Amino acid sequence: MARIVYAVAGEGFGHSSRSHIIGQKLIDSGHDVIFAASNKSLAYLKPFFGDRVKEVFGLKFSYHQGRVSAIKTICSNIWRSHRGLKINSKLYGECFDKFKPDLIITDFEPFSAFWALFKKVPFFSIDHQHLLTHCTPQYPPGNLWPRFNAYFVTRCYYSRAACYIILNFFKAPENIARAIVAPPVIREQASAIRPCRGEHIVVYATYPAGEKSLVKMLRKFAPVKFCVYGFNKSQQNVNITFKERSTEGFLKDTASSKGIAATAGFSLISECMHFRKKMCLFPIAGQYEQIVNAYYVEKLGLGLSRKELSEQAIEDFLTEVEKPMPDDPRILWPDNEKFFDILNERLKQLSIPIAI
Repeated sequence: MARIVYAVAGEGFGHSSRSHIIGQKLIDSGHDVIFAASNKSLAYLKPFFGDRVKEVFGLKFSYHQGRVSAIKTICSNIWRSHRGLKINSKLYGECFDKFKPDLIITDFEPFSAFWALFKKVPFFSIDHQHLLTHCTPQYPPGNLWPRFNAYFVTRCYYSRAACYIILNFFKAPENIARAIVAPPVIREQASAIRPCRGEHIVVYATYPAGEKSLVKMLRKFAPVKFCVYGFNKSQQNVNITFKERSTEGFLKDTASSKGIAATAGFSLISECMHFRKKMCLFPIAGQYEQIVNAYYVEKLGLGLSRKELSEQAIEDFLTEVEKPMPDDPRILWPDNEKFFDILNERLKQLSIPIAI
C-alpha cells in the first residue's frame, strides 16, 4: 500500500471529474489517498471523499468581456496570496508532513508539486495542459500572444515531474522522455448512458449578446430543435428549450442529440467523442488551450471551429452533423482502460513501485 496525495486545480470542471475517477481507482487498489483541492474542485470532491479532502490555496482566473484578463488575474491572486499562505502552511504542516506521502499526483495544481520538489518526494503530473509544453502538435496560425502566454504559465506552474501523463484526444509527439500522451478518461455518469441520435442540437454557453438575441437567432432555424444550457432556467420558446443546470440532464441531452455547440473545453470534447457527437466549438478568447482543441476538432473531422456562435456557424453546423464521424488514425478516442494501463506502467517504474 502506498500513501498518495492527489492535488487538483480548482478552475475548470475537468480537473475535479478526472481526479474523482483516478483517485477512486487508487483507493480501490488499496492505497491510502488524500486529496488537496481548491475552489470548484474542493466543493466537487468533498461529498464523495469527505475527510480525505483537504484545502489547498488555488489560483483563480478573472474574466473581462468573455475572455481571460491577465492583469485582473494577476492582481486578484496577489490580493488573495496572504490568505493562501496561511492555508498552504497549515496543509503542509498538519497534513503533508504527517502523512509522509510516497507519491504526489498533481492535476495542474502547483503548490503540492512545489512541496514535493522541496521534500524530494516523486510526483506525477496528469493533465491536458502540458500538451502545450511537452508535446509538439501542429499549432493553428496566429494567436502568438495567447500561445506564448499559455506556454509561459504552464512552464511556471511546476517542473521536474517524474512523469507527465498528458491526456489528449489526438496523437502528438512528446518532446521529453518523461512525457507520454494518453487517451481521455470518461466519468461513470457518461459511460453509463447509451447514446442515440435525436432531432435536437445542444447549445452549451451563455451568449454575449444576451438571451433575447440568442432566441431571435435560433428561432430562424425552426423547425430544428435546440436544448440550451448556460442560463440556468427552465423555459420553452417555440423550437428552443432552456434547461436548468443539471449534470445528468446535460449528459442525457448530449447523448441523444445530433450534435453540440459549445466552448472548447477538453472534458466536454472527450464526452462528445465518447457519444460520437459532432461539435461546433467557439473557444473562450485568450484561452490558447481551447484554441488548439477547436483547431484539432475541425482538422480531424470531429466538427467545426468558429470564433463565436452565429447564424452562419449554426447553418454550417447543420450541414456538418449530417456527415459521418471520422475514422482518422490520429484520433485518440476516450479509453479508461488504456489510460490506466499507461498509468500503471509508469507507476511501476518508480524507485518504490506502485501498482493499480
